[in-house]
Amino acid sequence: MKKWSKLGLVSVLSVSMLMAGCSSSSTGGSSESGSKDPIKVGVVTSKSGALEAYGMQEINGLNLGIKYATGGTNEVNGRKIEVLVEDDAGKPDEGIKKARKLLEEEKVDILQGSANSAVALALLPLAEEYKKVIIVDPAATDEITGKNFNKYVFRTGRNLSQDAATGAKYAVDTLGKKFFHLAPDYVFGKSSAAAWKAAIEKSGGSVVQEEFAPLNTQDFTPYLQKATQSGADVLIVTWAGAGGASLFKQINELKIAEKMKITTGIPDIAGIKAMGESAVGLTGMTAYYHGAAKNPENDWLVENHKKEFNGAPPDLFTAGGFTAGIAIVEAIKKANSTDSEKLIAALEGMSVKGAKGTYTFRKEDHQALQPMYIVKLEKKDGFDYLVPTLVKELSPEETAPPIQK
Repeated sequence: MKKWSKLGLVSVLSVSMLMAGCSSSSTGGSSESGSKDPIKVGVVTSKSGALEAYGMQEINGLNLGIKYATGGTNEVNGRKIEVLVEDDAGKPDEGIKKARKLLEEEKVDILQGSANSAVALALLPLAEEYKKVIIVDPAATDEITGKNFNKYVFRTGRNLSQDAATGAKYAVDTLGKKFFHLAPDYVFGKSSAAAWKAAIEKSGGSVVQEEFAPLNTQDFTPYLQKATQSGADVLIVTWAGAGGASLFKQINELKIAEKMKITTGIPDIAGIKAMGESAVGLTGMTAYYHGAAKNPENDWLVENHKKEFNGAPPDLFTAGGFTAGIAIVEAIKKANSTDSEKLIAALEGMSVKGAKGTYTFRKEDHQALQPMYIVKLEKKDGFDYLVPTLVKELSPEETAPPIQK
């Protein structure tokens, strides 16, 4: 079978996390630094549905991030941290209902979630309504820190424009000038297509056609046929969720790589397995792979994740949850409070050390600037999947997205 030795890589998956700082006493929150009540972190994310795997990675990372930042005590400012998780099933209405339950019944101090961009967008108005800080990760749609931004919104996760800034110039320079984009038919896919189109055109290429398939699609044959008939040089795939396994399997079966070049984001480990050995040599961008990040925080994450999860390493979205957990703890320490206004002041411009190195919340839009990666898929002994091997780490400044709020 033909290897993807010339394939590029465009960011694929996404998902989103929410942190809400506790409101001041005037809005009903328990924010006094002298309180001994537990700090409650309410998580709204996908524990079922197409993005279940991403949600679980996020949750595992969040718990480990809190553990790391508190030195294993799960306590900050003399208060224990409790994590309460609700399943949004990837549905915005369900996410709103579960968030209100956490806010009104459980009286959580902080909200965190979701793996789904549409759910994350639906939760943003609740940040203003309840005066809670929301830290989003891993949902990647630009609108979260763009046109839907409000002052309570912060994001540790990368956005789709950061993906595009990492991969578009590489794709235009090395793969071709004309692109066909296949993405899921919901907010993540539409935002991804817009971000990549802008970045490709800025780099001297063009997108000749875009197609959006339902998130639960299993037969991608019609879309792949359109791609090969479009006159494009390169197929861009940005996908999120379980359907990605079927998509990449069909790309292999239909031998699309023999008809045009392919660029896609390196997915989680399950997604890499689905791509098959024909993806050997694929080179492009990714938001995170545990073997590519070189820093003490990531070393700790890898070691402790393997201890807690039967030898399994952290995955694509574990890193975002881990960094969100650290940011929650560090913001509370700096503010010496869970009061929302104090947390906002603490977080704006703040840098934290996370799974990929230094993350900095840009003051203008609260988007975390962070390292990104170009990697190459290679066969290695001892692995049952193709291993993303570091080609280049790009700095937070190199991949900084435009301010869109």
